[in-house]
Amino acid sequence: MAAGDLITRDGQLEWRGELLGAGTAYGWRALEGWLDLPQMRGGDVDRPGQHGAFPGQLLAQSRTVTYSFVISARRATRAQYAAAVARLRAITTPSENPDEEPLVIRLDGRRWQALARCTRRSMPTGLEYDVGYVAGALQWVATDPRLLELPGFTASTMLGATDSGGLGFPVRFPMPFGAAARGGVITWTNTGTAEAWPVWRIAGPVRGPSITRRDTGQALEFDPDWFIPTGQVVEVDTLARTVLFVGSNVSASDRLFTRGWFSFPPGRETQAVFASAAPSSDSRLSVTVHSTAM
Repeated sequence: MAAGDLITRDGQLEWRGELLGAGTAYGWRALEGWLDLPQMRGGDVDRPGQHGAFPGQLLAQSRTVTYSFVISARRATRAQYAAAVARLRAITTPSENPDEEPLVIRLDGRRWQALARCTRRSMPTGLEYDVGYVAGALQWVATDPRLLELPGFTASTMLGATDSGGLGFPVRFPMPFGAAARGGVITWTNTGTAEAWPVWRIAGPVRGPSITRRDTGQALEFDPDWFIPTGQVVEVDTLARTVLFVGSNVSASDRLFTRGWFSFPPGRETQAVFASAAPSSDSRLSVTVHSTAM
């Protein structure tokens, strides 16, 4: 089961295979940091001897998400109340060296995921706890502030083929010139609010592959003499800036000659073109990408 598959309605969270929020033992009180813009860090440089500053790069910092909840024995038996408390403690206890894990929340009919670590659990144990009531909070920190919509978009294409060009006789107008391309294009619209960074997979056999964003001309171009054999797949992660053979994690970054890293901008259709230095009928380009929000 994939992350987020347990969620069935708005106002629910999924963490480590447990549902929180609407319709669960962990009633929703408040959610902070999910729709908020994370804190920003700026690179502005003061203008010497003048008012103001030179604008520098503006980047988002880590995202902190706080979920306030209620566990109440009024809606369950005392045994169920104790079990709910124990379960929440179990799923929020860190391992010795915790990795970031999927935190998925559904709002307004859409599921969004952040990779995060649970950094705080507040469960007061005063008189209210003794009578079966806890008003507490959980907090997560996601080092990547982007929210990725689930499910992601996947698609693939073969290398583009061209029809034969030239003129036919008798000549008729308008006259066709050049060749018409078929295939080799992946088209997608990012319905989020932030740039979406794809993961590409190039399956051999192919020589000198390239991936180009059609509207800007930005391109990822490999050595035209480099050959990916049949059965080999190279993964290009545009956010991590890595180029690896799938299955072995051997880097092929030195073969990427042109590093025009590109994303899918929000709110409009974008096309990516798959080409190569030599024709191949069996090579395939695949993509996995998520609509992204900030």
